Amino acid sequence: MRETLNGKTVQSIILLEEKCANVPSDDFQKRTIGARIKDVRNKGKWIVTKLQNGENILLSLGMGAHILYFDDEKNQADRYQVKVVFSDGSGYTVRFWWFGKFLLVSDDEMASEPNTKDIGIDPFDEKFTFDYFSSLMKGKRAQVKAFLMNQKHVSGIGNMYMHDILFEARLHPQKKISDINEDEIKLLYNSILDVLNLSREKGGFFYESDFFGQKGGYTMDYFLVGYKENQPCPACGEAIISIKTGSTTSYICPACQKL
Repeated sequence: MRETLNGKTVQSIILLEEKCANVPSDDFQKRTIGARIKDVRNKGKWIVTKLQNGENILLSLGMGAHILYFDDEKNQADRYQVKVVFSDGSGYTVRFWWFGKFLLVSDDEMASEPNTKDIGIDPFDEKFTFDYFSSLMKGKRAQVKAFLMNQKHVSGIGNMYMHDILFEARLHPQKKISDINEDEIKLLYNSILDVLNLSREKGGFFYESDFFGQKGGYTMDYFLVGYKENQPCPACGEAIISIKTGSTTSYICPACQKL
């Protein structure tokens, strides 16, 4: 997405549902038309498009969305709530499934923007080293899954990935961080990178489409224990079970991931 959009100039932005935005459609247009894209990056579950005129477009997919690029408007998606068109005739549409947001925030406001100001770095960030991760875990007493799911600590790890991340690290999701030793933290760090890198390599989940409409290749076959209740554990053969962990469900091997 970054490589495709960097350098393009905004020609128009169409908001069919203004409730997903934080400013009226007319203001959105006035503050963005003619502005050139300087950078596109992720901040947790937000996509931040930085414009050279000091504005930032913040896109949250909410519970999911289709974001589809087009090289010409005649090839655009039929249904959308937001459409961005560039001066070269290309653009993209956004169709939210539920709770999506399309916000406009100035550079001066970004540091205090409540939706993104407290989001931690994600595992693909070059700053996400083992030393950083180890220091992040040091002295914490929270349960390991709850800690990792908190976007203030580590961003971008969804529940769907968490099952296999914790299984690979042989950690029970309710184990307290204070009871995890340095070797286990190292194993957990590597597990996070292994699972997320595999998903990136496969283009994301099979039910998702990328910016160009291509379906992801991360199918159920790649899950080790996630969503495989009553099936044998790939390591020991014990039946995989599901347990309630706060507001989420976790799939674990009771033999490999003891509390």
